[in-house]
Amino acid sequence: MDNPLLQNSHIPVDYPSITLENMHSAFEHVLSEHEQGIERIILAQQAMPTWDDLVLAVDGLDAQLLAVLYGASPLVGRDEAWDNAIIDFYAQATARLENKFTDLRLQALYERLSNSDIGKQLDAQKRATLRWHLDKFTSSGVLLDPAGKVRLAELQAQIGAARQAFSSNIDRPGLSITDETELNGIPQRVRDEWAARAQEAGKPGWLIACESVATDDVLKHADNRQLRERVYRAYHSRGVGPDPQQDNRSQLEQLARMLEEKAQLLGFASHLEQSLHVKSAGSVAQVRGFLHDLADHVRPAMLQWRADLQRQATAKGLGPLQPWDIAYLQASSPTGLSTEALRGHFPLNAVVAALQQLAEKLFGVVLQPRPLATWDDSVQPFEVWQDNAFIGFLYLDVVQRAGKQADAVFSTYMRNRRVDAEGIYQAASVVVYNDVPQALPGGQPLLGHLSLRKMFHEFGHALHHLLVRTTTHVMSDVTELGTDGMELFGKLFERWVWDADYLLAIASPQQDGRKPTRLQIDECLPRLRQQGVEEIARDLSLALFDMDLHATPNDGRSLEQRLEGARDRCGYWPLADFEHPAHAFDHLVNGYDAGYYAYLWSDVHAFDLFTRFEAQGLLNRATGRALQEALLAPGASRPLREGIEAFLGRQASHVPYLRWHGLK
Repeated sequence: MDNPLLQNSHIPVDYPSITLENMHSAFEHVLSEHEQGIERIILAQQAMPTWDDLVLAVDGLDAQLLAVLYGASPLVGRDEAWDNAIIDFYAQATARLENKFTDLRLQALYERLSNSDIGKQLDAQKRATLRWHLDKFTSSGVLLDPAGKVRLAELQAQIGAARQAFSSNIDRPGLSITDETELNGIPQRVRDEWAARAQEAGKPGWLIACESVATDDVLKHADNRQLRERVYRAYHSRGVGPDPQQDNRSQLEQLARMLEEKAQLLGFASHLEQSLHVKSAGSVAQVRGFLHDLADHVRPAMLQWRADLQRQATAKGLGPLQPWDIAYLQASSPTGLSTEALRGHFPLNAVVAALQQLAEKLFGVVLQPRPLATWDDSVQPFEVWQDNAFIGFLYLDVVQRAGKQADAVFSTYMRNRRVDAEGIYQAASVVVYNDVPQALPGGQPLLGHLSLRKMFHEFGHALHHLLVRTTTHVMSDVTELGTDGMELFGKLFERWVWDADYLLAIASPQQDGRKPTRLQIDECLPRLRQQGVEEIARDLSLALFDMDLHATPNDGRSLEQRLEGARDRCGYWPLADFEHPAHAFDHLVNGYDAGYYAYLWSDVHAFDLFTRFEAQGLLNRATGRALQEALLAPGASRPLREGIEAFLGRQASHVPYLRWHGLK
């Protein structure tokens, strides 16, 4: 077919050729093809289900449906008609896949194949694929009675609507500034960005978006304490409204109760138990024990850190420390290279070149820039090769722009690696999104240390996806490792930009030809590292809250009571009366519900994995290949814990993480 969204995996999507009409046609085609194809397979496989004609045939239908969905996803933001079409297709595609897993006829075919003599002789990866499907059928309600299936469908629709409502309630307008004296302390680069935003919006002066990057810039740099307070209050009041339908308290509480009912309908004690069933970290008791043990280490350090900051605030005449003073005090250290000066040494092109070198040195992966058609001129497309074989496409959509989702830092796996029933290899494809500020006229986009961490984190996700070596769509789906297993590789690749030697090696000279010195890097990184304890405490408090909410949502406690208990458990700042972090905790509606602990669990294990690179060389090819063989290549076909122990040659340890953060 000539539809740009319906080409095979070796042909990149021709985005400029996509119209609203042919996008609709592609959506209709794959939905119809999936539904009719499943019926044909069920009828044809009644006599004797086989691997090729059952498993790989369904695998191909799923892959085609999702390739069109994720292939169209970069077009979100064009206008309302495009957005509505893609959102509607997402709902239909999700419902189609969910319906497939409630079909008892299809489940019976997988079970027959698994129990047959042929099925028992399949290799380990194929057996893992069959086990995954049978578990998925059960956890999707295939064995429910008709009334149970009706109620499950109702809950699915209501859960989807609640998630969408929660997300839409978070958006807030930015803050317009017309008096430049209010911006004292803000770097000129940031002011120019805000002026450009105001101009785009048709407003005078400067526009401070109610987004994390702009908020962080104000909180770190603004000398005007009132401005810091205004911006902080605005950002931390997102999702709060007088109308219950526009206030995310009711959305979140209702959502948690519906998830609980759904989990119990499917035979789980709670949504938390159901969530952990498909993740890598273990049981409810194991994950709770992990978080509580970490809290025991973090709480004393956090309380000491808070006391030190209060003394610093008192010395500066600020009186009682307020939440909008914290980042400002942290950033005001007079020693070492400033974060703003550090940013000047990391232009985007140099960072991309460093990522290319890292992939080639560790894995023999070559990222070849190609003039492929993209959805925006700022997107950088690459063909990906390993061992002289083409393995897929990588798109870097990393610069913030008008129409792009605010705070967009994530990766989209457009196609999974697989081999179809004819033995034809189907290439992988992935998009990395980031929120790097636009370049000022005549310059390049510049990355501070946080932006570097985000870039390397998402690049880790991309490499994980591209370096899988399983042969089915589902076993090559790295999301099937759970949020904890998936986040491990993003967290691992962040470790490179915390190494002073590596950071110095990839730094670029500024216009005057000067590069940062090792002494400057050595002074800068520890200052940034000191903020890590607060980051841990913040994420830990949210992880504890998340687990609490999804373990016992009907125990009568309010969101505030749960949050206060979680924050106190790890020594985090008490809530101010206007702060409602749960109301904008969007991870709870985008797949990290009952799984936010993943960031901490994966970070702890990433530190441990990185010890082998520290010992053998940060660019050591043999170590990179060992990582691919033990942890990347198996995809979802092997338990992650087995891969970690195989790579390390021992059981995992928390010690490197605790020691680095000064918690042991």
